[in-house]
This record gives sequence, structure tokens and C-alpha cells, in this order.
Amino acid sequence: MKLQFGQIDVTIENDVFLMEVGGLDGETHSGLAKAFRAAHESDARVMVLTGKDKTFFGPHKYDFDWVKKQRDYRFMLGCIKEAEDIIENQLNIEIPIIAKVWAPGAHSLGASLALACDFVIASEDATFSDPHCNLFGVPPGDGGILLWPARIGITRAKEALLTGRIYSAKEAVEIGLITRMVPADKLDDEVDKLVNTLLSQPQLGLQITKKWLNQYLYHDWTAVGKGALAAEALVCAGEEFIDSINKLAEQVEKERGDH
Repeated sequence: MKLQFGQIDVTIENDVFLMEVGGLDGETHSGLAKAFRAAHESDARVMVLTGKDKTFFGPHKYDFDWVKKQRDYRFMLGCIKEAEDIIENQLNIEIPIIAKVWAPGAHSLGASLALACDFVIASEDATFSDPHCNLFGVPPGDGGILLWPARIGITRAKEALLTGRIYSAKEAVEIGLITRMVPADKLDDEVDKLVNTLLSQPQLGLQITKKWLNQYLYHDWTAVGKGALAAEALVCAGEEFIDSINKLAEQVEKERGDH
């Protein structure tokens, strides 16, 4: 079975829900929540989240014509509501989710999508960051404030989120941000091995265990995450956000012209 949501391709086969994300535009942003809801409603027993063409997801894959539209505050409020649906729908998936992260890695919303998974397996040349503050001038309300502290603790999360620091896959494994890294030519095999291990487990016990582990995240999402997302919406009305988007757009257009 095949489904498509914007630049998201979904294949459901052999009990595996494979979700491959391309670039991020408006249709894809709204499609993320729809794809996660489809995973929740499917009969699949394991989900794999990855990028198309052996890449993953971050600002390098954003459609900046869509990003520039976020200077319109009403438009941005719609994006914020979609972000809430994305987070909640992904956390609501009861089957195990594996993020298969190729280089250049998982950044910004891409990092949130990866870190909300149960396992993050990365190629050794992948990197991880959340540059909401330093790149977009807003708090990382679409998952970052929830997920980074949950994985690496508040001290390291402050360094990551307040500075936009980029972590290598090796560093990410060492601090507990991701599950493990492997050479790029072994990534497919490593993920397939984990898929088979999960498929061999008693499924009801597996899903109930995951569901209750995710209650820690739901608790923090209700207590902190939703507030951070609301704060992101407020900051998006300010001059710093508009200035950040304008600078980013100028940089992207310059790079396009150089090519």
C-alpha cells in the first residue's frame, strides 16, 4: 500500500510503515500530522521514519518561499497549529518508531521528528542540532524544548538550544541523544536488523510498554511543551523573527544565485 502527503511518501509493506520525507513546504508541513495519524490507524507493527534519497530533514530541505510566508502572522499561526498536531500525532503512535538518519543529519524540525522516535540510528557522518534560536529567532516550541531535555537532561539541553550547537553522531551517542551510529554503508542493514527484532517481539506488550513510557513525554508536553509552542507563536509576531527570516531568505537567494 502506498500513500502520499505532499513530499512525504508512505509505503506499508510486511508490517512496516515506511515514511520518507522530502523537502518541507506548506503541503508537506500539514502532511506530517496526516502521515503520523495514518501510522497510528494502520495495521503496521513497526514504523521507519527517514528522508528521501538517503538524506534526512532540516533547514537545508526547506522551501524558503514557504518559510518567507511566515512573515505573515496569520499564516504563521496556522503553521503553529499544524506543529501541535504533528507532535501530538507522532507521540500518539503506539508501534515502535525508528528514525533512520543519513547525513547531513537531523536539524530544527527534523531533529524534533527524529528525537520523538523510539530509536534513532544514524550514519556516522550525520549531525544534529536545533537552530531555532540562532537561525529563526524563535524558541524551539515545535518539539525541541520537550525532546532535548528528555533525552540529554536540562544542562546539556540548554547548551544545545541556547547556542544552536551542532553535535556529531559520535557526540550524540555519547550524551544519549541518539541510540547509535554506524557507517553509512551499514545503516540500512542496521535498521533492518532492528525492525526484525521488534517484529519478533510480542506485539501487545511492546505497544503497551511504549505507550506508558511516552506518558513521561505527554506529561511534559502538557506542562511545558504547549506553553513553549504558544511562546513561539508570540515571538513570531516580533521584529527579531521577521529580521531573521529576511536574513535567511537573503542568504538562500544568494546561494541560489551562486549556483
